Amino acid sequence: MGAPARIPPAELIAGVEGCPDSARFEQAGRMEALDIFAAVNDRVSLEHPLKILDFGCGCGHVLRYMGELAPAASFHALDFSAEAASWCAANYPTEVRRGRFIFVAADGRPPAKLCPDYFDVVYAASAFTRLPEDQQHRWLAELRRVAKPEGLLVIAAQGDAAARRQLSAEDRRSLEQQGFLFKPRGGAGGHPQPCGAAWHTRAYIDRVWSKYLRVAGHIPAGMAGDRDLVLCVKPRHTVI
Repeated sequence: MGAPARIPPAELIAGVEGCPDSARFEQAGRMEALDIFAAVNDRVSLEHPLKILDFGCGCGHVLRYMGELAPAASFHALDFSAEAASWCAANYPTEVRRGRFIFVAADGRPPAKLCPDYFDVVYAASAFTRLPEDQQHRWLAELRRVAKPEGLLVIAAQGDAAARRQLSAEDRRSLEQQGFLFKPRGGAGGHPQPCGAAWHTRAYIDRVWSKYLRVAGHIPAGMAGDRDLVLCVKPRHTVI
């Protein structure tokens, strides 16, 4: 891959990685982009001029590399932080002028300023590891709205491997019983909605996410060896 764009300021990096470490920021973005590329390219060739949505783009840590991996694609990149979206728009001027990168700030709840039935591919590297359950339902419905029929969605989730490393025995029991666990964190980092850490069981995803999308596959620890990747498809006809 070529040289990345400018490194964001420390406070924006901290919003993505939890600490203002620029080397970690670059390494994580590269690894996550390669894992998303592998998951998508097995099913949809990224050599084609696809329309792609980066959902929860932060300050572009994955987008900077996905733009190189899919050079014929055009990208919308949405984040809940207006500050992050504005920084990206200012620091990718060539791609913005070409209309190849379009940055969108969500105001907390859908609908977003995105066209329905538009995107061939949607990826979410971290949004569903951070949102509470009610927000996840709203945004799953929104991603169904904006994806094309039969469009591919690749969504990272914290599953069994992450739970074993990060959670106490009591929290793991709660996760297993409920299928979903959310722990809020202090301060939303400029985000207009609650934020924290979320974990899912595979059974929960199969049961709950299938109300919105067809769950087509799971790749355990498929994102940087840390998060699971859930592969979903928008059905041609959906009823909630």
